[in-house]
Parts: sequence; structure tokens; C-alpha cells
Amino acid sequence: MTTDELKTIFQSYCGRDRDSPVKKLFGLEYENFVMIPKEDDTAKTFEPLQVEGDKGVFRILENLADLTKEDNDPLEKVYEKEMLLALKSPSGAKVTIEPGGQIELSDAPRNSLSESNESLQNYLKLLKKAVAEFDGELLFQGVQPLHELEKLPFFKKGRYQIMFPHMLKTGSLGQWMMKASSGVQVSIDYESIEDMQRKFVFLNRLSPFLSALFANSPLVEGKPCGYLSYRSHIWNNTDYTRTGLQTAFLRDKFRIEDYINWALGTSPYHLMRDGEIVVTTDWNFQQLMEGEHPELTITLEDWKDHLGMLFPDIRIKNILEIRVVDSLPPQYALAFPALIGALIYDENAFSTVQSMLMDFPEEEFVSYKLAVAKDALHADVNRTNFARIGLKLMETALREIGSDEEKWLLPYFENYTKEGLTPADETLENFRNCAEDPNKWLDEVLGIPY
Repeated sequence: MTTDELKTIFQSYCGRDRDSPVKKLFGLEYENFVMIPKEDDTAKTFEPLQVEGDKGVFRILENLADLTKEDNDPLEKVYEKEMLLALKSPSGAKVTIEPGGQIELSDAPRNSLSESNESLQNYLKLLKKAVAEFDGELLFQGVQPLHELEKLPFFKKGRYQIMFPHMLKTGSLGQWMMKASSGVQVSIDYESIEDMQRKFVFLNRLSPFLSALFANSPLVEGKPCGYLSYRSHIWNNTDYTRTGLQTAFLRDKFRIEDYINWALGTSPYHLMRDGEIVVTTDWNFQQLMEGEHPELTITLEDWKDHLGMLFPDIRIKNILEIRVVDSLPPQYALAFPALIGALIYDENAFSTVQSMLMDFPEEEFVSYKLAVAKDALHADVNRTNFARIGLKLMETALREIGSDEEKWLLPYFENYTKEGLTPADETLENFRNCAEDPNKWLDEVLGIPY
């Protein structure tokens, strides 16, 4: 198998709608935690959602399937062998369970932010109904804020059982990433390899500023952790071989071959043969192609599966997936895709921001990522002031954004960015106002309408 053959996967993505008008779709992936009140507890404390039982993730999936069975776009059950794994609708929306019981909506591509919002709000209403029978509450934070890693459940999906122990070999916080982190992801379109390459570099350079703008994970194990985006800190310490920013991804001369070469040097967690999992963590993909595994002959389908097991800040698939933002409260969830849409799909905004981003030295980005995990918009690295850059990004987007989309971005700008703040700053203030009592804080947060 050659590099050209591997490249065909990306070429096929670009050619999927070649004869149709260029689309400017939005894909939204949205994760959250579910908290369960402890029984017979007058102090109103909460525990994390479990996997099994009448108050677990399987019950939620069953409830969601039942609630939508008469809909035009019902959520239908997906099984791994005999285990209920996820839900999927005919339109392409999916509801999945992350390793620590986080619930994730992977929405179908939408033509507008209004469509994305309608879909998200309908889903959240359904999810609230699905957890109401055991008084469950939805929590939107980038990291599980109260409970220790050992107290969080573990969803024993086949791949997760391979990944979880492997994380101990690759970094200090990979198991936290799996069980205790929660994010919001946005996917955007590209129309050609060339278009993908320029958007990819743009988004990689933009990524630390996005993490800073939307930081929302300052509490860990019931107290301030010293980071405004602990989720970003977790990802910085998960697995350097398959996560983060690669220097080659920041260069104006980046080509898809650079991504291919990087992917070849990483190992798939597993590959599938006849419905069975074959663990492949001891070989990178290049070694597998060269026949070093005693039993596997590698195919293009293996390559496609492998690409989905890589977790860089910006991931290339049939879309560009932006993966660097903490989970946000529902009233602000559309601010992130609104910002991305304005900067990516408007050529004036793109050119303005691109000129600014390309001036930042490549060697500074490691420092940027470390700084924003700790300080978000308060970060200042070698005269790169993140509050000032964040303000400029937002103002550029608001100048070019359509009137229908402005309503998703402007409230976030007015409440946070304009003041040099993020939801993480608000969380810490509320936590202090609750006398730093984690249960009191959580009770108040869960009671905030959205």
C-alpha cells in the first residue's frame, strides 16, 4: 500500500458532492454529564450516573428510544454483540456513551445554526425526560467537577477496555480524558484537498485561542484546580503521539501528506477482523503495513478506521473536526459554531484572521497551549495577550456574521469575551459565593434554567 493509495481516502471525501453547490454545513457534537441525587439524603448531594441498573446509562438509552419511537426521525438501538451501545436516527444523528457515562449527541449535519439549535434543544428536552424518572440532572462542565476518578463509572465498550489501561503508558491524565472530560465539537466542510489544507492550518493556529475563549472546567474533585480549562490540561497530558498540535500542522506549506505521515507513525488501538477486536497498540500503522503483525494484512478500510482513532486538536475526516472546546451551558452552545462559521465560511473574516494567525511563531504554540489551559483569556505569552486576541476574533466574526446568526454569538461576547472572562471565571465566582461548598454550588448550578 502506497501513500497515494492512502490519500485516496481524503480524495474520496472531497469528491462526494462535486457536482452540487458548495455546502456550508455545521456538525455539532455535544457532551454532558448526568448527576443523580443520593437517596434519602436531606443535604441534597449528588453522585455520578452509573452504567448498570434503573438509574444508569442503559436505562437512559432505552428511555430515549421509547420517547422517539413514534417520531419521524426515531432514535433506534445500536448493539455491540448483545450490549446496547448507542442510538442512531435515520437522518444520521447519534447518541453515544463515553467511557465515564457522559452522554454525547453527534448531530446530523445542518444547513444553518437555527437548524442546529432546534435539533439540540429537542434533544435536550428528550434527555431531560429520559432522566426525570430517577430525578437525574444535566451538568455542562468541561470536567466532572466533584468526584474522584475512581468513583466514576466505566462503560465497558470493547474499544474502551483496550484504551483505558493503555492510557497509563502514554501520559498521566489519559484516564481522566476518558472518564471525566466533556466537550463540544464543531465540524465544518471543505470543497477540495487544497481548501482543506488551508482551513486545517487556519484552525490549528486558531485552536489555543478557541480553548481560551470557551474555558469551562476550573473545578476538580470539589475544589478549584488551578486551571480554568482543566480539560485542556488533561489533553496536554494524554498521549502526545496522537493528540495536540504537530508543528507541521501550523505551517503554511502543510500538505495532506504531512497528516498521512503523522498518522502512519501512530498505532491503532485495534482493528476488526470478522467482527472480533484485534489489539494493535504495539505497532504503528507503518509497521502494520509492512507486515510486522504476524496475522494481519492491512486494507484501506483499516486506514479509514485508524484515522478515527486519532485525536489531534483538529481532526481530518470527511469534515474538519474542531475538538478543543470545553462543554458549555446550552444557552451558549451555539456561540462556538457561530464563531467558527463566521471565521471559516466568510472570506473577509478568514483573510483578516489568517493574516494575524500566521504572524505567530510556530515555536510559541506549545507555550500557548500550556498557558490557556491554566489562565484562559488571562494568559499573556511573550506579548501575545489572549484577552486582546480573543476580543479581536469575536469582533471580526460579529462584523461579518449574518443577522440570523448574530443572536448565537452576541450574548456570549457581551457576557464574557468583552469583559475578558469565560464561563470558568463565572464558575469560580459562583463557587466562592457558595462558601466553596461543592454540593451547594452544584445544587445551584443544576437549578439554573436554560
